Amino acid sequence: MKRSFALLPAIAILLSLLVLPAGAAYSAEPPQAVSEAYVVMDASTGQILIEKNMDQKEYPASITKIMTAILALENASLDDTHEMTYEATHSIDYNSTHIALTEGEVVTLRELMYAMLLTSANDAANGIAEMIGGTIPDFVEMMNAKAEELGCTGTHFANPHGLDDEAHYTTAHDMALITRYALTLPEFREFFSREKYTMGPTNKQPNERYFWSQHEMLFDSDYTYPRATGGKLGWTPIAKHTAVTTAEQDGLELICVVMNSTAAKEKYEDTAALFDYCFDSFAEIVLTKQSLQGFEVPLLDDGGQQVGEVRIYPDNEVDVLVHRSYEKSDLKLEYNVPEAYHTGEEIHPTLTVTMKKESAAMAPLSRVYDLIFEQEDYDEETILSMRVKEPSPFWGAFFRVLLWILAGAAGLILLLFLVMVVIRFINLSRRRRRQKRRNRRLYR
Repeated sequence: MKRSFALLPAIAILLSLLVLPAGAAYSAEPPQAVSEAYVVMDASTGQILIEKNMDQKEYPASITKIMTAILALENASLDDTHEMTYEATHSIDYNSTHIALTEGEVVTLRELMYAMLLTSANDAANGIAEMIGGTIPDFVEMMNAKAEELGCTGTHFANPHGLDDEAHYTTAHDMALITRYALTLPEFREFFSREKYTMGPTNKQPNERYFWSQHEMLFDSDYTYPRATGGKLGWTPIAKHTAVTTAEQDGLELICVVMNSTAAKEKYEDTAALFDYCFDSFAEIVLTKQSLQGFEVPLLDDGGQQVGEVRIYPDNEVDVLVHRSYEKSDLKLEYNVPEAYHTGEEIHPTLTVTMKKESAAMAPLSRVYDLIFEQEDYDEETILSMRVKEPSPFWGAFFRVLLWILAGAAGLILLLFLVMVVIRFINLSRRRRRQKRRNRRLYR
């Protein structure tokens, strides 16, 4: 019996572990990353989970090549060929990373892409720039135009490879935006996640070239990260270490950008710690369609007459990724729906989800969701019947005043009636008293 009681504490501990919900343990604050700037973004929605100095301008180094890859994939086929020029092969620092491409060498876009994204070859980036833009300066203009199109506000490119230039800068947030877009291009992931590639002989090079990814989180190394799915590194003396990495767990894909890390290991350690924090400490809050609001908004013509109706409602449930310390009641819902629409007016109702209060556990939340709408235009008979039923504003006001007058008159009549009843009651009482007095005198 004593042994049975001795086992009770162990059994209690075991049961408590079994009933604890999955993911119950989480950190209250992000890790203390040493990189000067970082951001972690949900690749699917663009939501910022955590950040530090994400809008601070930094030198990107070779993570620039993600933008170069975007323009290549959007404007050419991977089997297209290009003949390298003297400018492309000789305008880079000889001590920078390259694969020794020579003037007149004919290579495919696919080979240039592997060289650029795996070994970070600067001569390959120049070759892509000339292939797509005609000249390197023209390609750089395309890069800046694309950055503006993607919503980048702190970015200016001066070359396609990322070698130091005072006019070549970006932000962690902008690089996350650029990477998020790149991930929507199906062929990009092949290069972004590849560990190695063998380039065959060319017209100028009889030997094969071997490329290996430089990102140590993607393959077996001291910094392997099992959930990592792709990445690109950068380094120059001015930019220091930069890294863009993607990782996925349970269907959630995150983008992590770290910039201005002083040591090689810092970019890996920071990235891993930031990923771990977000995967462990964030969860979805689901707002069902039934819990969201719907609207019926009148559609008016130029004269203010209702000629239809716009029904507005959420198309589906809303999923919001928040830190586990928050609950559904902490969400603030703001509907951008006017009281009425006018014919010919653009209809764009939205729902904005923010937090009632913020904390250091996550970046400020501001998610905007489009609401679905259906427009019903009334036929002439319906409009005519509404005009008959609905008096003009003047007559409406007139009838309201008249109603108040009638109500007042009725009240006054009722009051007079009550007064008359009271007076009559008083008179009857007096008569009865007088009659009683007379009767008393007669019987004396």
